[in-house]
Amino acid sequence: MSQTRIESLKIKAKLLQKAKQKAGKPIQLKAAFATLARAAGFDSWQDLKQTLEQNQPLCPPGHSAHWKVWYASYDEAKTHLREHGGYLLPYLKDFFICNEDYIRFLGIEEGDTDLARVGKNWAEPVDYEAYQRLLKKVCR
Repeated sequence: MSQTRIESLKIKAKLLQKAKQKAGKPIQLKAAFATLARAAGFDSWQDLKQTLEQNQPLCPPGHSAHWKVWYASYDEAKTHLREHGGYLLPYLKDFFICNEDYIRFLGIEEGDTDLARVGKNWAEPVDYEAYQRLLKKVCR
């Protein structure tokens, strides 16, 4: 059975809590969640969870079988997009460049009017409402 990233982080938080207790430094589960969020570069567990929930549809199960170029820097991803084309998609605090095959894998056809309205940079969509509609199509 495949776990979501959020489910995996919840398990890690419980394991962290147990490890701290075993080491004689007990912490509440809430503190374990906060520790994991900070380690991932987020201000809080709520921030991490919300970002995961928003971005999860862009990396569904099976996504790793498709070509993507990952960037930690938005500026580097934009440079790649400008020089080589493709689509720039956000994921957590990172970005990746993919091609139209990946967009089709997500369930979006090249002729989709919302895709045209959003543009190639999904981190800064030209039409935010169209972007929200695309995300709903991806979630199906």
